[in-house]
Amino acid sequence: MLGIAIENVTENETGNSLKNIRRAIMLKKRMSWLLAATMVASMGMGCVPAAAEESTYDGTIRWLNYKPEVADAMNEIAAKYTEETGINVEIETAASGQYEQTLTARIDSSEAPTIFVIDSVNMLNTWKDYISDLSDTELYSYVTDDAYTMNDGNGAIYAISYSLEAWGIIVNKKITDAYFASPNKSTEYTSLDDLYTFDALKAVVEDMTALKDELGIDGVFGSTSLKAGDDWRYQSHLMNQPLYWEWGGNDKIDLNGEIPEFTFEYAENYKNILDLYLNNSVIEPNLVGTKTVDDSMAEFALGKCAMIQNGVWAWNTINGTDGKAVEADDVCFIPITCGVEGEENMGLNVGAGQYMCINSQSSEEDQKAAEEFLVWLFSSDTGKELVSKKLQFVTPFSTMEDAVYDNPLFASQSAIAAAGKTAYCWASNLIPDQTWKDNMGGDLLQYAQGQMEWDDVVTDAVDTWAVERDITNAANAE
Repeated sequence: MLGIAIENVTENETGNSLKNIRRAIMLKKRMSWLLAATMVASMGMGCVPAAAEESTYDGTIRWLNYKPEVADAMNEIAAKYTEETGINVEIETAASGQYEQTLTARIDSSEAPTIFVIDSVNMLNTWKDYISDLSDTELYSYVTDDAYTMNDGNGAIYAISYSLEAWGIIVNKKITDAYFASPNKSTEYTSLDDLYTFDALKAVVEDMTALKDELGIDGVFGSTSLKAGDDWRYQSHLMNQPLYWEWGGNDKIDLNGEIPEFTFEYAENYKNILDLYLNNSVIEPNLVGTKTVDDSMAEFALGKCAMIQNGVWAWNTINGTDGKAVEADDVCFIPITCGVEGEENMGLNVGAGQYMCINSQSSEEDQKAAEEFLVWLFSSDTGKELVSKKLQFVTPFSTMEDAVYDNPLFASQSAIAAAGKTAYCWASNLIPDQTWKDNMGGDLLQYAQGQMEWDDVVTDAVDTWAVERDITNAANAE
């Protein structure tokens, strides 16, 4: 297996703000390099990707991977491509929460990524000088809807989503079914279909906690991982609910617009669901700073808890856990609820979280090789099987429409949508920057440990947002 390079680059180590470093790098590039020529579209004929043809390319395609949970699968894909084509592919995986710092450290080096990832309009504006226009590529011709791209509205395609993802509360139905059938339960609820309001969820969760010995679990929820770098499920994903409701829902939220103002109008609702996690967990709240996402997913996989907040990507981790006690047929989603009027009509948080870019500062030959690799990955029989079975990505590509998936969370996502539930857009993509996320994560940890009052968490979140919003909007306007 190819090695995975893990970088942990912090602002303290660089001695300057991340924004200043990126600006300095960009200035240097502008002075030393001409803009790269438009990338040549791959020349595959028929249904045979160009990459499958004999290649004279002897360079290295480098992909800076955003998602640590698929690092092993990415390395398997790289090895398979090298086996089929002779072309070397190297995967580097950034540590959780450290992607942009790692990209900053790598982009001006001899090991600059040929393919990298952006996760928001903010990142697009920051890294635009390093992004090729993909509008004339074969890869873009596969895209079924421009909503899954980062584009300028005038034909330029800067980045393409490679995974349409959903998150909510993952449930082990075997455990909840045992609860609903218990003669000792104290609620009137009889199935997961009843749990589309916070009041219903809270009543069931607290009753399950009272019956945890009967149900054979250590707690209803897995650990709320608030260790630095592993807190993204709460400082980003869980924040989607209060942001969505404050900004008025899908029809009013402009994911390509400026960062809006934020007053934390639904702070108590956020606290509702967070407290439910903390107080009905396999661990005491004061231990959350010691727990990682992997810890909590193992707790779920081993049957120590009945529920865990995470997304469709989590099935890989659950299914790969040694000694797992949960089977595919037992796993499904319910939406995250927090006590807002109308939430009974809502489903999962669904959207495009990360987007692939090709580095415009790489040589034209390297850029073409990178695109041919992506064409192979999303259109060849081998590539499609690796995407669907190893990466477990649902993609926006027409070439993947016949792909076969074995992730039960995809089926659950489809069932919730088919029931007429409205998906939450990813309002959390408009969080100003990583600084705000890290600050919020730190405050949540202090709150969980009893070292910070909730009102202070709210005040800090609003004040920090105002500062980071102004910085980000000003930088994006340049």
